[in-house]
Amino acid sequence: MTQVSLGKETLARVDRDGRLLLAGERLSALHASLGGEPGGILAVPALLDFVRHGQRLGMRLSRPVIVAGADTLIDLWCECTPGPESADIAITSWREQPLPTAPLPATALTLPPLDPDAIAIRIDAAERILAVQTQMPLGLQVQTERWTLQPISSVVTGSDGAPVARAAQADGRRVRLPGDDRLWLASLQPDHAGGHARLVLTPAPAEIEPEAPPPPPPLFDGERLTRMFGSQIGPALRQPIGRIIANAETIGGRLEGPLRADYANYASDIASAGRHLLALVDDLADLEAIEATGFSAAREHVDLADLARRAAGLLALKAADRSIRIDKPAEDDSAPALGEFRRVLQVLLNLVANAINYAPDGSMIWLRLDDGPDWASVTVADQGPGLSDEDKQRLFNKWERLGRSGDGGSGLGLYISRRLALAMNGDLTVESAPGQGARFTLILPKE
Repeated sequence: MTQVSLGKETLARVDRDGRLLLAGERLSALHASLGGEPGGILAVPALLDFVRHGQRLGMRLSRPVIVAGADTLIDLWCECTPGPESADIAITSWREQPLPTAPLPATALTLPPLDPDAIAIRIDAAERILAVQTQMPLGLQVQTERWTLQPISSVVTGSDGAPVARAAQADGRRVRLPGDDRLWLASLQPDHAGGHARLVLTPAPAEIEPEAPPPPPPLFDGERLTRMFGSQIGPALRQPIGRIIANAETIGGRLEGPLRADYANYASDIASAGRHLLALVDDLADLEAIEATGFSAAREHVDLADLARRAAGLLALKAADRSIRIDKPAEDDSAPALGEFRRVLQVLLNLVANAINYAPDGSMIWLRLDDGPDWASVTVADQGPGLSDEDKQRLFNKWERLGRSGDGGSGLGLYISRRLALAMNGDLTVESAPGQGARFTLILPKE
């Protein structure tokens, strides 16, 4: 592996059509080795996507970019500064390593092939489980759907029953899975799709270690209580909460006659609290649904541009209350994709509502479209306080509030949204830095 610090004086320039106008020696050589012509379209797809993303947002971006050369995999640290007619690229580091011997997957949304007697657990940089792939019939108690976005430590344990905190600690060890009595041999492998990794488990010979006794039944069955929520507890709560909201709105609106102003304000507070409580009931019902065994989303033809406009319209009054303007896609814009209509709209409503909550008064929120050969995306960008690297690692965790515990939210919105995106064979990502706002991108596959 070779790493070279290039310094910010190493610049390249790309015009609005993607043509490479100016480049240093290394980038020129990489461009030519990938079939690019002098003054032609930049022949490095990942770098070109990064530049176009910066041009669409109209803001300076800085991030790592991984590109594949003719015979090497190259890690770059790039800064993009868009201008009216072109964008400048500063490349401050260049690290090369040989390409893996196995072919790279066609897309970051699919898993590599797997032996029929193995299980692959794909994880992200924060050690959260993104997907589970296997062709083996597992035990009836193994519910892999519930593993999505859970930390690896909550699923994989050592042969002695102790949790495995990181995937690297499981490499070469015998481990166990919840609800399964077998022992597995663990192997950590790179997964070059999106810079993730996968933990591959193969059955261990029975004679390696005697089976551990099954754990005692829990004193409190929280899983059973969760399963009861959507079918029994949730419907029982919705009717009385709905009555509270309706009566409070009738009183606050003075529909039955004059009322003192302070009493009307009390009624308005009661209605607002009721709506928060009803939203929490809906979140818990969604949580039960997405973690249920066999949960899947429909594969329908959807238009991300149309759904983005709908989400902006539904939340326009909420934004106007704080003088926030939403810049939505034009009426003639279109971004076809595959997903479930109501679930995509649910995710976008959550993203836009979060942007309104975190953005300062009088600011802007942008909804931007993008697409590639086999995917389409919509990005919700705000001018809020932004997120630290630590916050970004925790953002999609269940019940995570990031210090905002007083606004009535459940801490489930982004967790549920990403679970829904993954169920539609897509993903939900975030780009942010302190003081630079946040950009959430929903990615879905095409036909």
